[in-house]
Amino acid sequence: MQRSFRTYGLEGPMIIRAALISISAALLNACGTTPLPPGSDYPSSAIPQPQMTPIPRGGLSLPDRAAFLQKDPRWGSERLGKSSDTMASDGCLVTATSMALANLGFQTNPSDLNARLTQTDSFTPRGWLIWDGIRKVTAGRAEAIFYDDVSEDIINGCMMSGQYPLVQFYLKNGRSHWAMILRRDTRGYHMRDPLRPSKSPLIFPRDSNAFKAVRCVGLKS
Repeated sequence: MQRSFRTYGLEGPMIIRAALISISAALLNACGTTPLPPGSDYPSSAIPQPQMTPIPRGGLSLPDRAAFLQKDPRWGSERLGKSSDTMASDGCLVTATSMALANLGFQTNPSDLNARLTQTDSFTPRGWLIWDGIRKVTAGRAEAIFYDDVSEDIINGCMMSGQYPLVQFYLKNGRSHWAMILRRDTRGYHMRDPLRPSKSPLIFPRDSNAFKAVRCVGLKS
């Protein structure tokens, strides 16, 4: 039986109004990030990575093994690093990253990843994720690849390499948000959204021009 998919209710004029929306620090602080220089120290106990079926390469579809929500009562009230922001209000990126790592075979969830990132000083004082923290908390077995641009070729290339694309876009209320892409077909991008509970991935019916940024999380080559 064919699986049904829910679709994002985005309005045409709201497709990433980057030229019209002034990106203030307050907006970026909603699931924000910063590309700080890489560090070198691993935590005393890295995230376990049990043996799992390898991620397939060469296609535009990735395994959908883990789905987490940032407002889950098990971790929604937790602070991001040492900031005053909570997982429920601003933890979309940590939640999406934990889904990518769990899909890659690491035994983690948003609460566990948040704790490990905090231990390795992988947040700015404002609670923004420092991307090199992914390398730190996995003892160098995984990494987040940083791109200056966003394009369909970049997103497709990540999926074909077995990496999970994390994409940033704007919600209807103008806030910045992150989600994890699982596949691409004629209907759009199929994604796991940390804010929206769903048994199946949601469809984002826009092309790559709707994304503000992309980072790809995968196993270190």
